[in-house]
Amino acid sequence: GRLPPPLSHVGAKLKPEWLAEVLLHGKRQRDYLDASMPQYGGENVGHLVELFGRIDELEAVTFPEIADIRESKDAGYEMMGTTGFSCIACHDFNGQRAGGAGALDIVHVTERVRKSWFHLYMRQPSRFHPTVIMPSYWPGGKSIRPGILGGDTAQQIEGLWAYLEDGTRAKKPRGLSRQSSELRVTDVAEMCRGRGTAGYRGIGVGYPERISLAFDSEEMALRLLWRGEFASVNHGSFRARGGERISFPAGIPFHRLKSMDDHWPYKGKTDYAFPHDHGYQFRGYRLDALRRPTFQYRYGNIVVEDFFEDLLDDDGRAYFKRTILFESPDAPPLFHFRAGSGKKITSQSDHDFVIDQLRLRTAGDYRGVVREGDPAELLIPLTLSAGRSTLTLEYRW
Repeated sequence: GRLPPPLSHVGAKLKPEWLAEVLLHGKRQRDYLDASMPQYGGENVGHLVELFGRIDELEAVTFPEIADIRESKDAGYEMMGTTGFSCIACHDFNGQRAGGAGALDIVHVTERVRKSWFHLYMRQPSRFHPTVIMPSYWPGGKSIRPGILGGDTAQQIEGLWAYLEDGTRAKKPRGLSRQSSELRVTDVAEMCRGRGTAGYRGIGVGYPERISLAFDSEEMALRLLWRGEFASVNHGSFRARGGERISFPAGIPFHRLKSMDDHWPYKGKTDYAFPHDHGYQFRGYRLDALRRPTFQYRYGNIVVEDFFEDLLDDDGRAYFKRTILFESPDAPPLFHFRAGSGKKITSQSDHDFVIDQLRLRTAGDYRGVVREGDPAELLIPLTLSAGRSTLTLEYRW
């Protein structure tokens, strides 16, 4: 079964009434979990409600003034649906299943959580849950939907809260009743999340130039490229629909090899700390104007931003340009990026490689090294300076 959320800041997160229901009566919201809260009796745990609220403190939040509550709720309705932030791509809504990750029913959120915590969480979800796949829709405090409520971050979050306060009476968000499980891409990128093509915490992205990718947010690695139709979704999972698929190996993207004979680390069946024990932490993603994500994560002390751009070559054929931005407080020891693996890797230069059906090119000073084996691997040694460094790759197939 899936693991429960962390209990950090639970007193600042949950309303006392809801916390009491959980501790004293076994109230639960995540029915998809195998685990449930044991019941210890009111005489043993009843006093914890007040203590949790007293101990768990977060910074104060100043709520914005709402001039027109109807306008605020209408904005919340718009943001919830597929033309806004598309919250229903992952979250169930009022008993209706989502097409994506199958996250908890969002219609009960104002019944459960404190308004102050909601405002803080929405601004930066990864602050409270480092492995959460929910993105930040206000990266750096700026909204990715500037046309809603003047782009005011606090007003937009307040609008979502006002809309959700209607609970089960809230108007169904736009796009909730999608009849087809097929996701199609138009002039902006389309995303889906869930298990399947890219592991348990996969993120699928379909781009306007009709090429797609699957990214594993658990191990922070590219898993699949394909052409044509994007994806099919079904209650918490998604599957690639197109063809001409290029697969990438399981495991983390970066590692410090003790020698070139050292094995690349993989997750074992009972290795629950992987990849956090190798210094990894997923921090979500932000979207650009075309809704293309920049994946954000950490490798040790290095902050990583990972962006894929769909471009056309001179023959009008789409390919991906990948820009990985590193930011490090100091110059870290050398480590390797595993760019791909396959039955056969041919080196055409220090920057150009053919990995089975994939042609991969690196730009700048970084050069690839082929490590023979079964499968063969293309490794790129990375020696970073303090501050910002950039690795650029092109994927053509």
